[in-house]
Formats: sequence, C-alpha cells, structure tokens
Amino acid sequence: MNDQEKYLFDLRGYLVVNNVLTADQIEDLSDRLEGQRKNRDSQQENKKPEIFGSDRTVIRDESAPAWTAPSLLEWGGTYIDLIDLPTIAPYLETLLGTGYRLDHDYLKIENETSGHTLYLHGGGQGAGGPRDIVGPTDGGQCFYRYNNGKFYNGLVAVAFELNDVSPESGGFACVPGSHKMNFPLPEDWRISKSQATVHQCVDRVTANAGDAIIFTEACSHGTVPWEAGGERRTIFYKYCPHAVTWGACFYNADNYGELTESQRAILTPPSAFGPHEHTAGIWKRAQAEQAELHRLRREVAELRAEQSDRLGTSADS
Repeated sequence: MNDQEKYLFDLRGYLVVNNVLTADQIEDLSDRLEGQRKNRDSQQENKKPEIFGSDRTVIRDESAPAWTAPSLLEWGGTYIDLIDLPTIAPYLETLLGTGYRLDHDYLKIENETSGHTLYLHGGGQGAGGPRDIVGPTDGGQCFYRYNNGKFYNGLVAVAFELNDVSPESGGFACVPGSHKMNFPLPEDWRISKSQATVHQCVDRVTANAGDAIIFTEACSHGTVPWEAGGERRTIFYKYCPHAVTWGACFYNADNYGELTESQRAILTPPSAFGPHEHTAGIWKRAQAEQAELHRLRREVAELRAEQSDRLGTSADS
C-alpha cells in the first residue's frame, strides 16, 4: 500500500484497487456463481436482490450444527483463493495489522428488477446515529483510527466486482470522509428510493470487472438503486482484527476442503491472541468434537433408517 493509497484511504474511507483478479479468476468465480443460481429453487430465484453467503449471524436452518452459516467458501475454487488473495493481502495487513481474520462473506446481485433502496449506514465515532444498523456507539466492531503511523480499523470490506459498474448504473456508494465524522448523518439523507434523490454528498464509486473496492465499515455507505441494463455481481469478503467480530457463527476450516495454513489461520475464530499456539489447541479440540458429533449423528440416522426398513418389511409380511 503506497503513500498515495494510504492518503486516499485516510481521506475518503475507501480505495479502488484495479485488476486484482485475472480474467481466469473472474471466469471461474462467474461460472461457479451461475451454477449456484441455476440450482436454486424457484422461490429463491425470484428473491430480489439475490444474495448468497451470509453475514454469519444466523445458522442455515434449525437442523444445522452450531458455528455454521451459508458461505461462498463452500463453492471452492477461486472463492477459496480470495481468502488470502496476494493482490489484496498487503492492503489488509496495512489496514488491520497481522493476524487479521475473515469474519463473513456474501455475494449480492443487483439488476433493474432488484428494487433496491439506498440505505446509508455506518459512520465514524458512532456518527451513524441511533438508527444505524451497525450500532450508534463508538468503539464497537466498526471503527477507524490512525495513530503513530498505523491504521486501526474494525470491520474492513473488500468488494470484488465481476462486472463493470459505472456511476450512472448504481452500485456501491459512500459519504467520503464520514469514517472520521463526529456528527450524526442527517436522517433525510439516509434513504433514497431512486438515483434522483441521492444526496450530492454521496460518492458513486466506479469499478470494472476484476477491480476491488476496499472500505472501512465506519464510513457511511450503501447501494445506490440500479437503473441500468445488465447486472452488478459483487463478492464481499469482510475482515476484522483478530480480537473483533461481527458474526457469531465462526468458520470451521475443516468444512472447506484443502486449505493452506495461511487460509486456516485467517479463518480462526476471534481471540486476544489470534492464530496463536495458545488458541490453536482449543479450536482444534472444538473441531474434533464437531467432527465426532457429525459422525455420531450420521450413525444414528443410519440406524434409524435400518430400523424403519425392518419395521416396514415386517408389516408387509
């Protein structure tokens, strides 16, 4: 992260990094996404805007085990590579320090039928106000500081664009500099049902396919209503310092196939120590207990199925 980029991030609260994804990576991410869209049932397909993954504040369903939530990591391929993408990792280390963690991930699709309303949320020093969805108090999971040559951020988002997004189309927008604000966002600026009513203080951020928008969640931001043809397909990976969390359903790295040590470390649940030997043993034990629980549940299900088959056979005879 060079000096110009540091200046712009401190000034505006966001930064556009060009060409962080290769053409092959964009193709793989798109192919896997479109495959998932086809697999959705009709009810989910008609849900607008379309959202995959989650903010990890809910489990998948009532039968799902603890510490599970929908995740793009289940799709494999480049969605795994995004965890510690080399073109993004240096920015995250500068903004969050060493030992940062992936908190949650999701993907949003906007098009002319989405019916999305701009809802500005976030704001430095708790300036989002009492109605803000990220919390009105300072010092929570969404904060920003710069002190003694070092950035201090809470939740930092990386938005990977799979399509070109022009300012007149819609998409990501924010109030630049609001991550350092001391006054609440005026309520009549917060919500815009059309582009015509978006306040002039809002920056509409342009990005092309393969670019990434990095922003602090302490910056007042939202999604401008989409008023163009085509689609905006944006992947969000959101990171925290190792002792901070947004979601309560922590990742279990054992659920996502073969991962590198770096990737497993970034999926470590929050603690004062981060991915450290003091916490590694605790989490490995929890993972082993989860694996044993899943095995026992499978065995119980198989025994119940066998018993049901035997009862059915007896009844037929």
